[in-house]
Amino acid sequence: MKTKKFKKKFKRKDLRLKNIVIDDLESFSETEIVEEKRAEKKILEKAKTSKKSGLKLKKGRILEVKTNYRCLVAFDDYEIECPLSGRLKQLNLETRSLVATGDFVMVDFSEEPRIEEILPRKTKLTRFSEAGFQTEVIIAANIDQVIITVSVAEPPLNLSLVDRYICAAALENIIPIICINKIDLADSLEEIEKQVAFYSRCGYKVVLTSVKTEKGLDELKKVLKNKQSVFSGHSGVGKSSLINKLQPGINLRTGEISEFNKKGIHVTTSSRLIPWKFGGFLVDTPGIKTFGLPRKEKDKIPRIFPGFSELSENCKFQNCSHTHENECAVKDALARNEYPQERYFSYLRIWESL
Repeated sequence: MKTKKFKKKFKRKDLRLKNIVIDDLESFSETEIVEEKRAEKKILEKAKTSKKSGLKLKKGRILEVKTNYRCLVAFDDYEIECPLSGRLKQLNLETRSLVATGDFVMVDFSEEPRIEEILPRKTKLTRFSEAGFQTEVIIAANIDQVIITVSVAEPPLNLSLVDRYICAAALENIIPIICINKIDLADSLEEIEKQVAFYSRCGYKVVLTSVKTEKGLDELKKVLKNKQSVFSGHSGVGKSSLINKLQPGINLRTGEISEFNKKGIHVTTSSRLIPWKFGGFLVDTPGIKTFGLPRKEKDKIPRIFPGFSELSENCKFQNCSHTHENECAVKDALARNEYPQERYFSYLRIWESL
């Protein structure tokens, strides 16, 4: 009968070595080695509020994230740049940054102003990387609606991106507004209206705009009035140009279109919260190249994808993915030409990416 070999158990010390001078080796003892204490990441629940005494906290809102640890914060009648407290830097979050434009924070003024607390977010618009390990990127916080901005041309119309934004907005209960810009470049406006009519039938607000002819700008201003809105989309679709036209004097930088790939060139480099003179706030964001959705929410996509909510109620299986199942109401509608084929293909691309 074989017996297990006895193995001596020992605990390895976490030591940090440094150069020291030892005059007498015979008198040197291991007890003189001091272990370096390293800061541990705090979980969110333990670090939400500061336990320090004597704090003089004042509520503000982040206008712009300068770096991950310094932000421009607005109060009632002034703005000031503040760093994050050391405690907040140790938060253990699955996100690329600790704070986002639009966050409400509590700032301590007992000494040098610093952000001590990040207040709970009502909503947030986020995108995710499509790498093996997904990282959350918060685009804006505490907003009512996202203005999904695409262009007819230069860069070309991308409705697949619209589908992804609509899904992201549904996950956070944010209202999606579809803005089709640069309609003055359309070869056939009637054809563009035909392509986007599907979204109107699904109950989404669609606004056709042109900075050059000013068509649709009054309608867009009504949608924005007294709302917290974020403009988001690919580079070059005209977000900054629209904002400059809606509120002269903002003077946001605008970019050109690359002659090489007919795509926009990044001009806006960071998100910024700006008040509208006619009421409400806007967040202008840098253009994005890809817009990934969270894999952990994959099972919700078949119910929130544009046009699927009512159809999915008639599927045989409650968890129908609308891909391979029998008696699928979505696939039946597709076979009867009652659902656009291109939108279904857009759904399949999203489903496969997750």
